[in-house]
Amino acid sequence: MTVKNYKHLLALFLFGFGTLVFYLWFINSSHFPGFLVWSQGNIIFYYFVLVLLKVIGIIWPPIPGGLLTLGSIPVLGWPLAYSADFFGSIVGSTVAYFLARKYGINFMKKIFDENTIEKLTKIRIKPHREIESLFLFRFFGGTIIEIICYGAGLLKVRFRNYLIATILSHIAIGIPAFYLTRNILAGRGILINLSLVTIMLILFFNLRHRYFEYSS
Repeated sequence: MTVKNYKHLLALFLFGFGTLVFYLWFINSSHFPGFLVWSQGNIIFYYFVLVLLKVIGIIWPPIPGGLLTLGSIPVLGWPLAYSADFFGSIVGSTVAYFLARKYGINFMKKIFDENTIEKLTKIRIKPHREIESLFLFRFFGGTIIEIICYGAGLLKVRFRNYLIATILSHIAIGIPAFYLTRNILAGRGILINLSLVTIMLILFFNLRHRYFEYSS
C-alpha cells in the first residue's frame, strides 16, 4: 500500500517491521507464559481489543491490525483469532467505505498519495461484475486492502455488492491464511504457502482485464 508520502511509507514499514520483531521476541521471552495466563483469564477483553485494533487498522493503515490478529493465534487458537480479524475487518471496511463515499477524494488525500488517487479514479468496475471484481481485488490485494475499501466508496460501488464481496473474500483468504500461519508457527506448511501465493498472483494477472477497465 502507498501512503501519502515517503515519510509515511517509511513509518508504515518501520511500524510493521518493529511489531513483527517485537512479536517474535515476545513469544520467545520469559514474559509470554505470564501474558498467556493473563489473556486466558481475560479472553473477552483481549478479544475485543483485537477487534478494535483491526477496525482501526483498516481505517488508518499504518496500524498493522492483521499482523496482531495473526500473532494472537498462539493465544486464542486460529479459529478465534480469525473471527476477531473477520469482525474487525467487516466493521473497518464498512466505515472506510462510507467515509470515502461521504467525503470523497479530499479525505482520501489525507491518507494516500496523489499517484494512488489518480490510478484509483481511472478504474472503472464493470457494473454487472461488481461482486466478482471486488472479490478479486480483495482476494489478490494483499497489502492494498485498505485502498480497496476506500476506493469502493469513492467509485460509488453499491454497498450490498461491496459487503458481499468483502465477506466472501475475507473467508476465502482468511481461513486458509490463519490455518497456514498456525502451521508455519509450528514449523509446517512454508512451501505450500509460497506455492499458493504464486498461483494467486498468476491467476490475478490473467483475469484482471475481465473485470476492470481503465479510463484514459
